Amino acid sequence: MPSTTTPYPSAATIEGIFHYRTLPRHADKFEEYVDDTADIHVFGQDFHLGGRNKGKKAFREFNKQMHDMADLDGDDRIEIVNVIGGGEQAWAAVNTRCTSTNKDAKGYYSENVYLVKFSLDGKITQAKIFMDTKHAHGHLSEK
Repeated sequence: MPSTTTPYPSAATIEGIFHYRTLPRHADKFEEYVDDTADIHVFGQDFHLGGRNKGKKAFREFNKQMHDMADLDGDDRIEIVNVIGGGEQAWAAVNTRCTSTNKDAKGYYSENVYLVKFSLDGKITQAKIFMDTKHAHGHLSEK
């Protein structure tokens, strides 16, 4: 009889983990799933959101910048669109959508993809984050 368990978190479990990332008050809970030495790479050119960093602290800082930009206390939202992978695969893709309004009532819409690799103990060891950093930077500087 085939095993009912998989070596890596399932797509549903990964969605639950990333749900914590969407809520600033649960940032510590999300960080429980990030390896202390995780390699974090945000793809983007010439904007402070882009770059490569190591560790949980780097992920914390990136998440803080994104939450500050989205200003989640207002009508702003970050939602998980879908998760592909996980389970039998160490890698998974997490598609998120952010909608926001800046202080001048200018709308912001962005979809981002987090390509994440999990260890066998369920921690994120690598994250490649694909987002329009120029668009995000422009919205951040307008808030």
